[in-house]
Amino acid sequence: NIQGGLIGLSKSTQISELIKKYNIDILSLNETNLNDSISTDTLNIPNNYTFLRKDRGTGSRVGCGLIISKKVAYDDKVKQLTGISENIEAIWIKIKSSNYYICGFYRSTGFCKLDDFLDYFTECMNKLKGKKVIWIGDINVD
Repeated sequence: NIQGGLIGLSKSTQISELIKKYNIDILSLNETNLNDSISTDTLNIPNNYTFLRKDRGTGSRVGCGLIISKKVAYDDKVKQLTGISENIEAIWIKIKSSNYYICGFYRSTGFCKLDDFLDYFTECMNKLKGKKVIWIGDINVD
């Protein structure tokens, strides 16, 4: 959880250093705290990376994103998972060179009931039966 850290220099610098040090291809972020008034172009994302994001209005503890190396060929139009639920903060990509699907997600306890998330998870897994699926995020189950 970065709690809005992409806007400020301190956390975004730490994220850039982490990406560089460990040569990370895909990094999932939660609690991005972004909204449509904040352009992706204004965020401190490393030059050779793309940032996909799912915003949820304003406030804290909202939103998720994936920082993806430009050397990774992916498709972010995962048709079978489009429109399943607007109440879920999730971003899907498919790695083009493989049968891998990756979901970066964030489940806020105040926004999405656990049962709703589990229904979403089950529906996604049923639609992707036989595929390799990686879920990266925060389900907030205490």
